[in-house]
Amino acid sequence: MRDYTCFIVDDEDLIIQRLELFFNELSHRDKRFVLVGKANNGLNGIEEILKLKPDIVISDIVMPRMDGISMIEQLKPELPHSQYILLTAYSSFEYAQRAIQANVLEYIVKVPLKEADLDRALDKAAGILNEVKKKEAAFQSLNVSVLENKYRVRKQFFNELIRGEIPSHRASDFANRMQFHFFQANYCCFIVEMDTYESFRNEYSAADQNILKYAITNIIEETVMNGGSGIAADLSDNRFIGFLSWENNRSDMETEYACQSLGGQIVSHLHQYLNQRVSVAFGGPHRGWESIKQAYTEAENVSEDFYYHSEKVVKTPMHRFQYHNDKKADFQQKLADFLIGVKRKVSKEELENAFADLNQFVTDHKIHKSIMAPMLRDLYRDITVKFKSGNKLVAEAEEFPLEFLAFQEQLAYIGDFTFEYVHTGQLLHRAEIMSAMHFIEKNLKQRLTLEAIAEEVNLAPSYFSSLFKKTMNEGVISYINRKKIQLALELLNVQDYSLLELCEEVGIVNEGYFCKLFKEYAGDTPKQYRIKMKRYESR
Repeated sequence: MRDYTCFIVDDEDLIIQRLELFFNELSHRDKRFVLVGKANNGLNGIEEILKLKPDIVISDIVMPRMDGISMIEQLKPELPHSQYILLTAYSSFEYAQRAIQANVLEYIVKVPLKEADLDRALDKAAGILNEVKKKEAAFQSLNVSVLENKYRVRKQFFNELIRGEIPSHRASDFANRMQFHFFQANYCCFIVEMDTYESFRNEYSAADQNILKYAITNIIEETVMNGGSGIAADLSDNRFIGFLSWENNRSDMETEYACQSLGGQIVSHLHQYLNQRVSVAFGGPHRGWESIKQAYTEAENVSEDFYYHSEKVVKTPMHRFQYHNDKKADFQQKLADFLIGVKRKVSKEELENAFADLNQFVTDHKIHKSIMAPMLRDLYRDITVKFKSGNKLVAEAEEFPLEFLAFQEQLAYIGDFTFEYVHTGQLLHRAEIMSAMHFIEKNLKQRLTLEAIAEEVNLAPSYFSSLFKKTMNEGVISYINRKKIQLALELLNVQDYSLLELCEEVGIVNEGYFCKLFKEYAGDTPKQYRIKMKRYESR
C-alpha cells in the first residue's frame, strides 16, 4: 500500500488549521495520506507545489493574488497526474463550470466542512492515482518489451550481415523498415569491447548479464545519437557493434577527431553509469550497404590491439601497433627456458622476476594475438603436466580463460596459478579466499569492487574472480550483495531504518537496486519485512 502526499492552499488560517487537524486525526486511522505542505494563496501554492510535487492538492477557489482554478490550470501541464480537490464557500455556476473544464476531481463546500466529504474525495483520488500507476507500469513494461525485441532483431541482423549471409537488397529492405537511412551517407563501424568480461561472467547471473548488456547497448546508442546519427547493437559475448554516420565530407583529421571524441564519451559514460570498463575500436570511413562487411572487418582488425592494452582505450586505424611475428621462435625459447627453471618451492619473487622478463620481451616485440595466445595456453598446459599427473590435465588446461583476457592479464593469471600449483600440487587457495572474505566483512559498508579485493589478496583480478567462484560456488559480487542484505536484515531487526538510511549503512548507492536485491534475498521489500517484524514483536 503506497503513501499519498497532500498539500493545502487556502487564504483562511482557520480553514488551514481545520485541515491540519483533520490530517492529524486521519493519520491514526488511515496512514496512506500524509500532509507535506501548505500555502495561503495561489502564487505561493504554485511555487511550493512544483517543488514538492504532491499527489493530491486541496485548494480554496477565491484567494488573493491568484484563485485556485487559475493555479490548477497552471499546474496541470507540469503535474498532469496530481489530483485536485476544490473547497468553496460559493455555489457559483461559473466556478463549477471552470472547475469541470480544469478537470478537477471534487468540488466540496467548505461551510460547513464535512470530514465525510474529504474522506470520500481522498479515497477517490487514491483510486485514480493507483490506476494511473498501474497503467504507467504496464506501458513501461510494454516499452521495455518492444525495445528488447528491437535489440534482439538488430543483433541477429548485424551478425548475419557481417558474416555475409544477407544480400544487399534484403539488407536495404530491412533498413527501410527499421529506418536505418544513414548507411547511404558516410559512416564508420566501431566495436565496443568489455575489458573485464571474464570477471563479468563470473560475477553476474545470466539474467543480470542480459540486463546489463541491454543497458550498455542503450548507453552506447544514446551517446552516438547525442553526437550525430547512428545505431548500436549487442554483437556477441563481450562485443557490441555500432555505426557513426555523418552527412558532409570530412577530412581524415576531422574523422579521426570525431572517432576519438565519440569513443572517449562511450568509455566515460559506461564507466560512470554502469561501472563497466570498455574499449572502443573504429574502422575507416565507408558508404553504402555493400561496404558494411568490410567496415566491420576493419574495426575488428583495429580491436585486436586491445590484447596489449589494459583497459578503457580508444583505437583508430591511424594508431595501430606494429607486430613482430618473426620473434615467435625467440619467445618460444624463452617460455621453454622458463618452464625448465620453475621448480617446486620456487619463491614468489623469483616467479615475479621471471614473468617480468617475459613481459618485457613482449613489450619490446609485440607478437599478434593469434600467435601469442596459443603459446600461453601451451605454457599453462605444460605447467599442469609438469607438476601433476592424472586424468584431469586436459580438462584443467581448457579452464584457462584465454579468449577474453588481455596479454598481461593472461600472464598474471598464469603467474598466480603457477605459484599456487607448484607449491601445493593442487588448487586449495583457502588462505586467499579466507583473507578476501575477511576483507569483505570488514569493509561491508563500503562500495567494494573486484579489483580492490583482488589487490588486497595480491592476486590478478581475473584469476581471483575465477578462483573465488570455483572455491565458493558463488561469484564475488553475488557474495558481497548477499552479505550486504544480511547486514540490512540485522539492522532492521534492531530498529526501523528508512530506505535511505539502510542504503547508507550497507554501502549501496542506488535505492531501487537495493530494493531489488532485498526482495530477491529476503522475499519481501524492506517495508514489508519491517511490518512483519512489528507484528511478530507485538505478539
